[in-house]
Amino acid sequence: MKLILNIVGAALTATLLLASPPAHAYVYLTEAALLGSFFPDQTPVKVSFSPDPTELRAALGYPLPRPTYEILVGHDTAGAPTYAIIDEQIGLHEPITFAVLLDGSATIRQLELMVYREAYGDGVRAPAFRDQFRGLGLAAPMRPGKDIRIVSGATISTRSLSVGARRACALVSAWLTK
Repeated sequence: MKLILNIVGAALTATLLLASPPAHAYVYLTEAALLGSFFPDQTPVKVSFSPDPTELRAALGYPLPRPTYEILVGHDTAGAPTYAIIDEQIGLHEPITFAVLLDGSATIRQLELMVYREAYGDGVRAPAFRDQFRGLGLAAPMRPGKDIRIVSGATISTRSLSVGARRACALVSAWLTK
């Protein structure tokens, strides 16, 4: 009987350890705050875009998670066109909501973390991490551990944001060439 209880106890402990941690949603930026930051003194135009899935699969190496994306179109203080994508990429267990501001050549100007739902690993919201995406475009591989420094304790979040940032570049690039 003691052996059975030990086995059941070990199985229960293993199940609890392997279960995903409870989701925590840390909202760092609301959409209104983000838009005020990306597009000061203006209201961006929202454009629905359904990219060619074959073209983007070739550029990214994986199929797009959604058939349609929203691109926010505005301009910077000098009048140059800017574009933003608000998107999600799965982290370890939960989606990470982020936004990318790009210029007229689909190069990243800014990456912001909007909602982080994991119990740990939010070191990717540090400016030093986010700033390393600035100036990168579709031609940049954005490989974690090679092109993008991995945040200790946030390896999967680092990978997720790298994938999402590169996808934003590909989407805006495809939209600009259509």
